[in-house]
Amino acid sequence: MISSILLGMGVPTTANYVITSTIAAPAIIQLGVPVLAAHMFVFYFGIIADVTPPVALAAFAASGIAKSKPMETALNASKLAIAAFLVPYIFVMSPALLMIDTTFTQVLLMIATSVVGMTGVAAAVSGYLLTNARWPERILLFAGGLLMIHPHLQTDLFGLSLLVGGFIIQRVRYGWEKQSRER
Repeated sequence: MISSILLGMGVPTTANYVITSTIAAPAIIQLGVPVLAAHMFVFYFGIIADVTPPVALAAFAASGIAKSKPMETALNASKLAIAAFLVPYIFVMSPALLMIDTTFTQVLLMIATSVVGMTGVAAAVSGYLLTNARWPERILLFAGGLLMIHPHLQTDLFGLSLLVGGFIIQRVRYGWEKQSRER
């Protein structure tokens, strides 16, 4: 991951793929990862370098348009993209998402659990789901989200239960806050 981000900083897309696939992908393939998953992993992280400081070309371009501080914009972009940093790991842990040796049902299940998991992680990092999330809720959402991304039934069920717990807490607090605003 780190080598792909470093190699992809400030590099156009095509050159990014050529560089990361020749330098970083062979190491991942030697770990037993399918070739397509390894190439998608390194390419994805090479592209994510555009929102990762210190180079963060896309974030710096956005800061110029928004007339904001470039490094602050880059850090916020990385924080907002934290769920996107998990997608390549899904490729590696479960190549079913890339439709390698899988069925249509497995792909649908993988997509559903990954989206729910990434939503939990994104809510935990941003600190907001239905209302501002407190630390215990953020921990539940983050842990549940990570477990949903791991491709096993046991981790999916445990992660879903943590996410449901975090959602219920958020829903109850949202109701209380709504009632207090109406008074």
